[in-house]
Amino acid sequence: MTIRNVIVACDYAYIEGGAARVAVQTAVELSKRSNLKVYFFAGCGEPCQELVQSSVQVISLGMYDLLGNPSKLDAMKKGIYNRKAGKLLEDLLNTLKENETIIHVHTWTKVLSSAIFAIADKKNIPVFLTVHDYFLTCPNGGCYDYVKNEICERKPMSFNCVVCNCDSRHYYYKVWRCMRQFRQNRVMRNCKNIRYIFISEFEKKQLVRRFGEPKWQFMLKNPSTFSERKRVLAEKNEIYLYIGRVSEEKGVPLFCEAAENAGVKAVVVGDGGLKKDLEKKYPDITFTGWLEKAQIDQWIEKSRCLIFPSRWYEGSPLTVPEVQAYGIPCIVTDCSAAVDNIVTEKNGLIVKADGKEMCSAIAKMANDEIVAKMSYNTFELFDEKSYSNDVYIKNLLQIYEKGV
Repeated sequence: MTIRNVIVACDYAYIEGGAARVAVQTAVELSKRSNLKVYFFAGCGEPCQELVQSSVQVISLGMYDLLGNPSKLDAMKKGIYNRKAGKLLEDLLNTLKENETIIHVHTWTKVLSSAIFAIADKKNIPVFLTVHDYFLTCPNGGCYDYVKNEICERKPMSFNCVVCNCDSRHYYYKVWRCMRQFRQNRVMRNCKNIRYIFISEFEKKQLVRRFGEPKWQFMLKNPSTFSERKRVLAEKNEIYLYIGRVSEEKGVPLFCEAAENAGVKAVVVGDGGLKKDLEKKYPDITFTGWLEKAQIDQWIEKSRCLIFPSRWYEGSPLTVPEVQAYGIPCIVTDCSAAVDNIVTEKNGLIVKADGKEMCSAIAKMANDEIVAKMSYNTFELFDEKSYSNDVYIKNLLQIYEKGV
């Protein structure tokens, strides 16, 4: 098979989150750095400027996503299986030569649904799926109990799973999610043409033990960009920094509790449902809300340490490497994929998602000599090239070649 066409599939035509950002970046960089004809097949929204200003051919279906659909019944129906999205993908495939075309999927659970995999299987088109989350196996996508605020070890789609009220909204949503997962499993587990691209070793381990070992599997780190690199003199700074969504599963209450008990200056960069309550509870902590990258960089330069207190698995969080690029040591919880970025005691600390352990880790960071050594090691050990677009596209093209 000679690959000439790549269809990058994503729920959104704009950068809605981390996975959509990687999808857009994949399409744009492929169009720049290869001779492939690149299509961006999106379910929802107007194309972002990155796509508009590139040579990528964008097909946006103009559909609603699950939460944006004014008809709950239509959202439920299309969320389980979006026949129209499947039909429109088939129409696109009919204009291309089957033995020259592959599909690279990034997200599908909010608009496109598993219908796109069924059509690809019907047309015998190879699919490369970058696994950004845990929807392959878990109905709520996180292997996380949002009611008990703990990682879920129930067998996915078992009786214990189905009857468990673990949804972040309501058990009725969980029932619907199980219906979607049942249909998705019927489609995807019978597809012989899916090649799985994992984004971290941690993520792969958690998925394989629940989903099984796929025949076709690859590892590819998500790309990221950094400003001009320089080591921040972390040992001269006082601020303990959190960057991300302000929610329970992200461990922000844990961060705030530990910072207050340790008596250190703390800053929370981000927004979310818990922000107002935490601002009231912790008046000595600075909450900035969402900021532009340049503003975030300013806080990084003032930071002594990044704390990544996530209580759930994550996929491959880029926040940690984005601060490591500047020599900021990190404290991360052992239950998240952020552990892949830590060489123990050399560039950070790994702790349990526990207030006392995190407080002890913060106390250890009070030593300027320890922080200076960690900061230097963090900066020197960081491999910026491994996150570059050049390396990402080079490795991706090799995966495409091996996978066909």
